Amino acid sequence: MGQPQRTCTGCRRVGPADELDRVVALPDGGLAFGRTLPGRGAWLCRGSLACFDTAVRRHGFERALRTTVGSEALASLRATLVNRARMSTRRNGT
Repeated sequence: MGQPQRTCTGCRRVGPADELDRVVALPDGGLAFGRTLPGRGAWLCRGSLACFDTAVRRHGFERALRTTVGSEALASLRATLVNRARMSTRRNGT
């Protein structure tokens, strides 16, 4: 049996769930990355700021999560994504 397939909220690419990051709406109105957090999830290509920005522009998070998403929550999630990219770059030594 194959791996579960998910669709990126930004670019709409379909791929294995382990190649995408899951975004979840928190009860306080925030957003967080979390594969095992409860609730509806929106999926993004791992580490892709382009996919994140496209999802924001197209209101993809609101549609996928079926809730209103505030600009503060989006800014915080984007900062987390940027920090993850920086950490990944440092680990790879580039």
